[in-house]
Amino acid sequence: MIDFLFSMIGKFLGYGAVSALSGAILYANLPTRLTIGAVAPTVSYLAGSKLKLIQQEKDALTVPVIEASELFKKSPALVMAVRRPGCMLCRREAADLSTLKEELDKKGIQLFAVVHEFKGVNEFKPFFKGDVYFDEEKRFYGPNQRWLPVWMGFLRFDTYKNIYRAKKQGVEGNMEGEGRLLGGVYFINGDEMPYAHLEKSWGDAADVAEVLAAIKKFN
Repeated sequence: MIDFLFSMIGKFLGYGAVSALSGAILYANLPTRLTIGAVAPTVSYLAGSKLKLIQQEKDALTVPVIEASELFKKSPALVMAVRRPGCMLCRREAADLSTLKEELDKKGIQLFAVVHEFKGVNEFKPFFKGDVYFDEEKRFYGPNQRWLPVWMGFLRFDTYKNIYRAKKQGVEGNMEGEGRLLGGVYFINGDEMPYAHLEKSWGDAADVAEVLAAIKKFN
């Protein structure tokens, strides 16, 4: 069936175009660690982040700044670096991580998220059982920021698998905002990072079972 489809496309567009499209699809679906990198930030780097607690989007730029190091001193933290607050895939991951809130509270571990844009945060917050901070300098996404080009995102097969899963859970979203900068999930304990998940593609969420296992090792 696929051979027939490409044959028909080839007749209309020319086999050169089909070959180019096939190459683009193949490249887009390579492991993104090979195409855009995958280096987790260090705790010391994240600690220098200047964050603003978002109560309402309209106040995001006027609230006082707090360094992430101050949050890390309070207690261990599970942090979600959100790719795009309006994204249904990010909202699904936020909801899944929030199922760990009871276990986190028992262990004295705080749960919070950071965003690199505050548009859509008001609608994101119902999916997430923790504070949301604005990271204007995008330090939680670096120092080796991973930008997934839009064309690659749309050509990746796992994008559609992740969209299907989100829709199956009844999660809705929108297309507003900057969605190319990939996020991640970090479990930070003092100056150590026992767990880190770097988003490999749109909707590549942290495995909640793996996060829970990392949490349970914490005493």
